[in-house]
Amino acid sequence: MVLGNFSMRNKFSFSLLNLLISCSNSNASIVLDENTCEVSMNNQIEKLQVSPPCSLVTAGNGNKSFFQFNQSKVFIIAGTPAKLSKLTRWSVKESDNCSLEYQGVIVLKNKFSLSEVKGKGLVCPKIGLDEKFYQQFVKN
Repeated sequence: MVLGNFSMRNKFSFSLLNLLISCSNSNASIVLDENTCEVSMNNQIEKLQVSPPCSLVTAGNGNKSFFQFNQSKVFIIAGTPAKLSKLTRWSVKESDNCSLEYQGVIVLKNKFSLSEVKGKGLVCPKIGLDEKFYQQFVKN
């Protein structure tokens, strides 16, 4: 079940993605553009530590933007796309905008937390990731 609205608008010819996440009567937004990667919810605002431009990674088969584990919703944000020359061991194209850095945003009840930046693995926003990849961000 997807609990979000997506809207796209242009900002100086770059796209700005506002993702509104409905979470227990509160709204959170993830702002991603050429200069900004930040999350806000209620009165809490935090800047992501991945390098802009950032992209929201699709989850599963591309029909949703997060995986839910119990009450936690996990979103993954990819950092700036890597140069294709650094991605030769994978079968990806430049248009896949794959990154070698990513950060998790974990929404639980009316609060969110950010994971540390991870840099071991390939993350491609349009290709997406499976549920097991998202599980690394959930504390047991």
